[in-house]
Amino acid sequence: MKIEKLYEYYEDFCPECGGNIICNTYERVCKNCGLVINKIFEDSSYSFGEDNCMSSSNKQYVALGNRTDFVGGLGTYIGYENSKYLKDKKGNLLSPNEQKLYRRLKKNYSKFLRIKNHETEYRIFKILKKVSIYLNLNINIRNNAAFYYKKIKKKEKEIINNISLIAFCIFIAGREENFKSPITINEISSAFQKFGHRVNPRLILRDGLKYKKLLEVKTKPHKSENYLIRLVYQVINHKSLQKRLIDKGSPWSINEFQIKLTRKCQEILESLSIWERGGRNPFILTGAVIYLADKLLANENDLKSILTQKLVSDATGIAEYSIRDHYVNLLKPLFKTKLN
Repeated sequence: MKIEKLYEYYEDFCPECGGNIICNTYERVCKNCGLVINKIFEDSSYSFGEDNCMSSSNKQYVALGNRTDFVGGLGTYIGYENSKYLKDKKGNLLSPNEQKLYRRLKKNYSKFLRIKNHETEYRIFKILKKVSIYLNLNINIRNNAAFYYKKIKKKEKEIINNISLIAFCIFIAGREENFKSPITINEISSAFQKFGHRVNPRLILRDGLKYKKLLEVKTKPHKSENYLIRLVYQVINHKSLQKRLIDKGSPWSINEFQIKLTRKCQEILESLSIWERGGRNPFILTGAVIYLADKLLANENDLKSILTQKLVSDATGIAEYSIRDHYVNLLKPLFKTKLN
């Protein structure tokens, strides 16, 4: 199986806002506005059958049916899981004798036999799939989380809690992927709780302290810039924003307000040094920066402020008192002259 590489010459700047282009997984994305420019196709490092290529990167082989995030046997399955009448590849029913034969083969190759001695992994990977879909994670994060889980299981004989372990693996896989909408520990634990699993941030942090050394991965902490696009999008799509724009007499449409708000937030974050941020939570700081950016836009254009602390809190899920604390104690003293 080979994928031909797409040879094209790409521009290095976004056609929408003129920002720099970065490679994110298999896409080229604008660093400023998040616009997906195009997709990237690379050579597959896996091949089936004989290897005719002299390159060392193409001398890897994989087994059919062997997936990182799935527990199952080799080959394909016979019909569907609960199908009573089996059909051939053309959709025609098999003869009675063949029906009897393939039903017997299907029964002998049942789900129980496929997952025997791997029941825990099968259950954990089912949970991983549900949580990945709910959090809208890309396939790389899901596969890496499954790989990290298997790696820890192989090195550690006794696992305290398999469900909290896969939650930690999702978190560390998201950190390593370093995509523009990172997930927080609170969001991961909320997703697991939604599906009835008792996972809280404390358990995920406990597993992180215990098992991270087994993975030997180095991840950089996220900055507020990584959360900006997503949180601005959540604020813009708040149900009350359109009404507040009309009530406050704003001359901007929602799209214009989103562009101006994003650019102002980027200016604020660029002016904040690491020392001034003082190790504060970057997710909460981003929410406070969005609230400050709205106030600065209002002062610069002689308009009324659109956003409130409560609206930003409802849209982003950040506690209102946390936004107020970051705004009053950190941002307001630094931008006092611009607010007057």
